[in-house]
Amino acid sequence: NKIEEGTASPLFCCLSADKSGVKNNSMKTAEEIKTIVRTLLENSDLFLVNATVSGENKIEVLIDSPAGVNITTCMEISRQLEEQLDRNTEDFELTVASAGIGYPFLVEGQYRKNIGNAVEVRLKEQGSLSGILKAFNGDHILLECEEKKTVEGKKKKEVVKTEKTVYLSDIKQIKDIVTF
Repeated sequence: NKIEEGTASPLFCCLSADKSGVKNNSMKTAEEIKTIVRTLLENSDLFLVNATVSGENKIEVLIDSPAGVNITTCMEISRQLEEQLDRNTEDFELTVASAGIGYPFLVEGQYRKNIGNAVEVRLKEQGSLSGILKAFNGDHILLECEEKKTVEGKKKKEVVKTEKTVYLSDIKQIKDIVTF
């Protein structure tokens, strides 16, 4: 068989493995990335929401602040984080973004940022609630909800504001409500 020039190419496959035959992956873990990012965010109003590292070495970092996060800040944190990682030993894709509007709350900073804002709370067992987030107290939130209730001396039910305490352990998901 004669192969014409330019019609075939060699195929190379190189896997790095230790003595057990298991692929050696020197990529940082999500916890290591979180530690680096928390250090980068010290002395600022920024806070880490989440960091993940996929099997394909895709690093995704979500940050936020009480005033929100712009693209310039994301780019700056991305550059600083990349300086802490070694592309010679770990090939990766890096994304730094703001958790943004409508992203589920994962950390205390998101709760505190949204005090006074409308939120939707999905409960683990009893449906959902929506209202104004009035307070965050570590293990629970205070939510101001509007409900139709019978008011003494009135025939029709009226909308009444009530405050409900909801424990974080009862919450499946909470996020801010976007209204235009």
